[in-house]
Amino acid sequence: MSASTLWAHPSGALYIPERETALIADLHLGYAWAQRRRGELGPLDDGGLLNKLRETLESLRPECVVLLGDIYHAPSPSSAERSLVEQALALITGQLIVVRGNHDRAIARDFGLSALPAWEAPGLLAVHGDQLPQTDRFLIMGHLHPVVNIRDAAGASRRVPVFQVKKTVCCLPAFSPFAAGVAVRGGQLYAATGKRVVPLSGAKSAQAPVYPDHLPGHPTLLRIK
Repeated sequence: MSASTLWAHPSGALYIPERETALIADLHLGYAWAQRRRGELGPLDDGGLLNKLRETLESLRPECVVLLGDIYHAPSPSSAERSLVEQALALITGQLIVVRGNHDRAIARDFGLSALPAWEAPGLLAVHGDQLPQTDRFLIMGHLHPVVNIRDAAGASRRVPVFQVKKTVCCLPAFSPFAAGVAVRGGQLYAATGKRVVPLSGAKSAQAPVYPDHLPGHPTLLRIK
């Protein structure tokens, strides 16, 4: 098989066309309900997460989906949290591979799902990211919820989720709309706006390479590696 290329989707998913595989990190399903169980009184809403996942899968049509940990937010989920997770998993019609995160370590007990420490492919290793392995392969990870702070002409600031790509690692943005995010600098940064992927090349620390065309049949994807 030819070397794998990495393509960013506006949702924050990563697509590997040579393997027809989509990687998604940090869904944190049930976040609002888990926070309510902890005493917070915010609205009980998934923030459109199920619709976002449905639309992403319909767009990419992957044969395999790798969930890179933190599928749900808190252990021992309530019935509402469990329902959200079950609905999300039901959207995945191809092969499902679960990589264990730090929030869903009890996924075998809570949902009866087997979780791996990592997903492997030639030249690639994908992990959640709370623990980083020693490897000479290109590393794909989540966990950090990378964002950048962007200020518009009026002075308003917004935190935008980004793919951060360095020489040996790609960090995926959180798929969850509730992830606060860690502001990052360095490497090549690509904003996942929900509508398109935008290379952020205005700063010295964010010079994005220019690859040729978009992937045929997937006009919203942008190659990042």
